[in-house]
Amino acid sequence: MLRVPARRFRKAEEGALAVEFALAAPIMIVLLLASFEIPRAVAVNQKVARAARTIADLASRDGISSMDELYAAGAAVADTSLPELDIVVTAAGVYAAGGSFVSRVCSSKAYRTTQLAEEATIGPAPPASAEAKARYLIAEVGLSYVAAFNLFPTLNGRRFSYRIEWPVRKGTTYNGAAEVVLPGGKPCKA
Repeated sequence: MLRVPARRFRKAEEGALAVEFALAAPIMIVLLLASFEIPRAVAVNQKVARAARTIADLASRDGISSMDELYAAGAAVADTSLPELDIVVTAAGVYAAGGSFVSRVCSSKAYRTTQLAEEATIGPAPPASAEAKARYLIAEVGLSYVAAFNLFPTLNGRRFSYRIEWPVRKGTTYNGAAEVVLPGGKPCKA
């Protein structure tokens, strides 16, 4: 009895294509959407990094009359509107503390986020600035990602941020060290 239906089933091909399509189509659709969404997320992350580097480089040249110019430059490089970005620019000084060097905030400005408090300790000095009276800038840029497709919940709302420490390229000398003073801020203490 079982041999007859088994032979018929082996030869039946009417619904095989529909079953294969029903199994393969969702996988193909997910792969198609992923091939669009993942490179887009990587590109947004790279834009945030580019914006932070641009802001740090422009700030390191001194003569900043308005932070709005820096913020606008970061938004232009990131190819996004300014209200989407969170930006913090910090001028930092390095001080000897025991046998090591510690970075402290000299002046800080922020857009859509909290700036660092003056004289707050940032942490150990970066290797390139690990000497007393060294001055450098820190630029931090953040952006919340909005996914084109709500298929990948881990990407939607993910915050991409980038922080870079940048040397002072052209600053005014205060207390024996060239530094950049952000608008409304004060030079680093000796």
